[in-house]
Amino acid sequence: MNLLLILVGLFLLTFIGMVIGIVLLIIRKEKWAGIIVAGLSIGIGFYILLAGLNLATINLLQNSSNPSTFSDFGSSSNNYDDEFTDDYINVKYGETATLDDESLITINKPTVSREETDYDIYEVKVKVENPSTDDISFSSEDVYIYDQADDDYGDEITEKAFSGTIKHGETKEVTIFFRVYNFGPYEVEYDNYNWTE
Repeated sequence: MNLLLILVGLFLLTFIGMVIGIVLLIIRKEKWAGIIVAGLSIGIGFYILLAGLNLATINLLQNSSNPSTFSDFGSSSNNYDDEFTDDYINVKYGETATLDDESLITINKPTVSREETDYDIYEVKVKVENPSTDDISFSSEDVYIYDQADDDYGDEITEKAFSGTIKHGETKEVTIFFRVYNFGPYEVEYDNYNWTE
């Protein structure tokens, strides 16, 4: 940053030199002195401008390769805390969680459905019960599998995904399929809940 300020200062000095050269050339009628001063100022200013643009481009490229510094450019108040904790409520596989809309969700441990060369297909069985007096909405696409070893989410590939309304007193059981590229352990997330072993 200091180098950039120095370059801006030098560029301003060369601009002033160019103005002095034009004044010498036109007003004072000192032809050679005006040409030399203006020419040198323009030449030096051009190289300073190139150096400044080069420095700014390098700075931008470095920031764009690191998204967190680019998005927080000029701000030190948005630093991430090393002691980050998520807001998920942990539940054991097979246990039932009661959501804010009074629906009861039970998620079983993911099991291997099919093994492929580069990935595995896991299936997750989910049971949604609606004991409330109102209809509730549920979408199987809102259920996620998280691979702790790969630090990534699996791809949901269910052909017949469910998304719709579950009426009062109804129970809906769905099987959701995920493509995963590692060996786990896995967590299954829905709403603010996290099912683990």
